[in-house]
This record gives sequence, structure tokens and C-alpha cells, in this order.
Amino acid sequence: MPTIQEVAKRAGVSPGTVSRYLNGHQLKAGNQARVQQAIEELGYRSNFLARSLRSNRSMTIGLIINNMLNHFAVSIVAQMEREMELNDYSIILSGIREDREIFVRKLENLIDRRVDGLVLVEPLEDDRARRLIEQSGIPTLSLSRPLPYACVDNLVAANRKSCRTVTARMIAAGHERIGVLAACQDEYVARERLSGVLEAFDEAGLPRANAVVRVGGYGREDGYRDMEALLREDGVDTVFALNHGRGQGAQQAVGELGLQIGRDLSFACYDYLDTRTYFHPTITTVCPPADEIGTRAAQQILAMIQEERLGTGKVDYIDEDIQWLPSIIGIDREP
Repeated sequence: MPTIQEVAKRAGVSPGTVSRYLNGHQLKAGNQARVQQAIEELGYRSNFLARSLRSNRSMTIGLIINNMLNHFAVSIVAQMEREMELNDYSIILSGIREDREIFVRKLENLIDRRVDGLVLVEPLEDDRARRLIEQSGIPTLSLSRPLPYACVDNLVAANRKSCRTVTARMIAAGHERIGVLAACQDEYVARERLSGVLEAFDEAGLPRANAVVRVGGYGREDGYRDMEALLREDGVDTVFALNHGRGQGAQQAVGELGLQIGRDLSFACYDYLDTRTYFHPTITTVCPPADEIGTRAAQQILAMIQEERLGTGKVDYIDEDIQWLPSIIGIDREP
């Protein structure tokens, strides 16, 4: 039975190009003609449909993403799509914008469309959603924000561990009073990151009051305002920004105050970019593993479908990449 890879080889294009053609995207004229010819020669489309009918599968994954503007979540989806293309699967994508009513409605829609699996990126907790998943019998995987449901498996970044590690190294380098730019604590990832920071103080035998925490919004403006407060009012000289928007605002505040990171103060942050390319001096950065989560998620949901296995409530953690760079005084290399 021909596969996308065989069609791609015959046509002299990538598997992704074949998948885009099958999903209705317009290709360059030469590529489109070669792909169509390869499909006809190999009989791919008819075999694909026959396989779907024989297996009683739709060859689709329903994917619900909470925030379409979240760079991390979008990166996960992009990587998942690449993996799905290689396995002849298509993704039906829906956004919910932190709205429980929309979440339940979109979930019902995907179940009605008989998707083979469900992947939920930063989903919301809702009893109606839990009942729908339980009753559907569809393998379901939650990413970034675990769901406390026995019918769902979870794959999340090890936020708490990363923040504990960075804070512990700051403390070991002599920084025993640290300003913390934390996001609002009504969200799982924000709570995990701040918990990791505070655990590092516990493990070092230092009072939690040594963590001077400023909690605020996710935006650059919030980070700018709270960084100014940490430096002017709280008198700290070491800061850890726990999300990228606040971190960017903090760096702007530092520059406008005439200070230099790595010389006048120590600084680390979360970001989704390789800061070695964008900032001078380079910043110690925790980088969430979007590509790895996307790849693992695709592999895991496909395995659950193939094995006809439902979720069990387990939570798997993926370590984040920490780029140790000379923005923390006393730390100039990786451990």
C-alpha cells in the first residue's frame, strides 16, 4: 500500500508537499503536476480511502488550542502537523480563547466528526468536557496544562524543575535576595514556575521572603513597570523573569535606567527565542521545548490510536533547555 513518502519520492518532492496537495493547497505548477501524476500511478488516493474504511478510522486528529496568539502553543502545533503529515494524518484545528462554552462546543464538534484522537493545548477544566471525553472513548492527550481526569494523558514542560535549577544556581553564586517577575497565579504554568523558585529558597535554608516577588500581567508594559519597582523601590540586584513578555519589558527598563546586565545586575528569564542571537550581553534563558513536545505529542497520540488505548491520567514531564550565559554575575558557563 503506497504511503505519502512513496508518492513524494516518485514525484521528487517532500512528504509535506504531498500532504499540502492532498489537503487542498495550491502548489507550484510543476510540483502539482508531478504529485498528481505520482498519485495516479501509485493509486494512492483510492488506497488511502480504502484503508480508512477498513480500519474504521477517519485519519484525522482533533486539536484544540486555547490561545492562537501564544507563540509556544503555535510552535507545538506546527511541529505536530509535520509529524502527522508523515503518518498520513490530518489535523482539524480549533481555537477557544479561554472560553469554556466555546471549548465544550468545539469538543462536541470534533467528537461528532469522528476524529481518531484529541489533543488539547493548554485546555480549560470543565466537567462537561470531562464527561464528553469519557463518553466518546477517544484517546485524548493534554499539553502544557495537565487535566486531572483519569481519561486523559498529559505531556507538559518541567517548569517547576527549571525554575528551581536557575534559582539554586543564583543562590549558590551568592545571590541570596532575588527579585522575581511572576505572572498572575490563576494559571497553572505561572504557579509551577513560582513554586520552583520558592522551593530553591527552601532547599538552600533561606527564608522565602528573600524572594521579592512582583506578580502582574504577561505583557511587556507590566514587566517594565515591575522591573522599575524592583530596582528603585525594592533595591534588588538580581532578577528572574518567569515569562518572556515580562522579561522583555524588564530588559527595556534596565537599559533606560542606564544599567548593564551582567555588570550592574544579574538577570535570567524565560523566552521562546535563542537569546544568544538577539541580546547583548547574552541572557541566561529557559527555553520551553516546543518542538520536542510537538513531536512527542504526535507520536504519543498516534500510539494510543494504534493500540486502541485510552488515557490513564498520567503526567509526563519534558525537561526545558537552559542556556547558561554571562548575565548572572558569578556564573559564566554551563554547570
